[in-house]
Amino acid sequence: MQLLCFAALKDHFPALRDWNAPIPSSVQELRMALERECPEAAPLLKVSRFAINQTLVDDDHPLQESDEVAVLPPSSGG
Repeated sequence: MQLLCFAALKDHFPALRDWNAPIPSSVQELRMALERECPEAAPLLKVSRFAINQTLVDDDHPLQESDEVAVLPPSSGG
């Protein structure tokens, strides 16, 4: 599974990495794993959206080893 992090999440995680741990069963499980890995990022992860293979998904969406997962925190533009 490939994990992409954007915006402020790049302060806590690499922008792009291969997930080498066992694949979480769902987006929610991945969110919790990331929160355990970096507790300082937990508030931002709680309000982030996840996209699997470029499609926004809900927390109960299952994950597969071949997925590309993007973690999208809220951001504002100007």
